[in-house]
Amino acid sequence: MLGNLIDFLRVVSAKIRRRPVALCDIGDVDGITSAAIFLRKYPDAVIVLRAPAQVQKSKWLRLFTWTFVADLPCPPGAKVKMRADHHRTNSPCAEQECYDPSAPCSALLAAKLLGLEDDPIVRELVDAAIQTDTANVTSEKVRKLDMIVRYSRYSTKLKIAKILSEKGIDAVLSLPEAQEALEKAREAEHIINTICEKVPASDIITMYFPKGKKLDISYRQLNIIIQKSKNAKFVNILVKRGFRTYRLYCGADKEGPYDCTTIAKQLGGGGHKFAAGAQYKSPIFRPGEGFRRFVNVLKNYLGVSKVRVIVVDENLNLNEIEV
Repeated sequence: MLGNLIDFLRVVSAKIRRRPVALCDIGDVDGITSAAIFLRKYPDAVIVLRAPAQVQKSKWLRLFTWTFVADLPCPPGAKVKMRADHHRTNSPCAEQECYDPSAPCSALLAAKLLGLEDDPIVRELVDAAIQTDTANVTSEKVRKLDMIVRYSRYSTKLKIAKILSEKGIDAVLSLPEAQEALEKAREAEHIINTICEKVPASDIITMYFPKGKKLDISYRQLNIIIQKSKNAKFVNILVKRGFRTYRLYCGADKEGPYDCTTIAKQLGGGGHKFAAGAQYKSPIFRPGEGFRRFVNVLKNYLGVSKVRVIVVDENLNLNEIEV
């Protein structure tokens, strides 16, 4: 609540001062580098970072005209001047669109839209976004940037975007806040590896974390590692984030027959065929309905009467059930 108020006041102040305002995805390197590319073009801009589900549901985001939106849908009903996006579930919605579902990342489209494709810092940022958004990280410093972005607090992410826009990745890696985030990432990586070791190999892996909020890990990263280490073709991880709130992370083999957007869209989310997600709430008086809703969507998609789900508790114990 306080964070929304602070960002609201930041945008109001920017409007009064006639400064550009941008709305970018909070969750990964693609969103942060897209924000940095916009700051490269407009150093006095004000950046707001949000997740796709927050954009769809937030009322105050709809009140403003946004100069730029990247790696996100437009806030419903809001006026948007420019947008760069590659999610096929996000329909074009801005006056000037750079929209390409076949593009590897939104940062590439942001660079094109803003006329910065030949800028050396922007090229470095686009390369980092491509590596992370395609889950093909080959650079050690990009791997560290990915970890830093995933495990940094909001204020640090804003700082990272600004420093990336001015000096590039190396300058971010030397931040004290970056070292703190890296330490958190290493702890999370240990938890992720512990879970992965216990998961049996299968083409289709479905997991449920009923106490997922207690584990400070990147479930998207867990999904990627499970796909690679278990040679899985279709991985769905459902996390209970609160009393009624559920978050789905879906990953599919790029060459396989499975389509994550089909699952995610039925739960109010979106993304790509090979990586999508959704956040939704169960009814107030039926908090467990969120799990059943996901299971029913998955069963209908797979055309089966039952699915096997690996339930993971806060102590990393795994229990496989059939529902």
